[in-house]
Amino acid sequence: MRIHSKDSANWHSQRQVPNDTLNKKDHRGLSAAMAHDFRHALVWHMDNEGTSITDLVSATGVSRDVINKLRARPESSTTVENAMLIAAYYGKTVNQFISLEQTDSDDAARSLIELLTPEERRLLEAQMRGLIAARDEK
Repeated sequence: MRIHSKDSANWHSQRQVPNDTLNKKDHRGLSAAMAHDFRHALVWHMDNEGTSITDLVSATGVSRDVINKLRARPESSTTVENAMLIAAYYGKTVNQFISLEQTDSDDAARSLIELLTPEERRLLEAQMRGLIAARDEK
């Protein structure tokens, strides 16, 4: 077993990109998803959709404390799971949510379906087939 030694640490510092490299670069080439952080996107979506914190908490299961923290503190972040739940509430993937991208209803449905368990997906599929069959019988 090799122990992370001084030599190993020196290898990392000599061969990897220094942390301050990005500070010297022009950021216009970065994707829109990287240009906006999750917190900014959350505030933007809530304001534009008129979403209350209560609505978001009850629909996503993300705690009120987490949402309040995200809204109040510019440096705050959340877990990937919370981000997925919040983005899905708006019918978007996390990348679409952060980039403030508009989505159509098919994209919104796919985002929501991806959050379901396999059993929930089977139930949804059965319900959809039932609705189609009932419509076709009319």
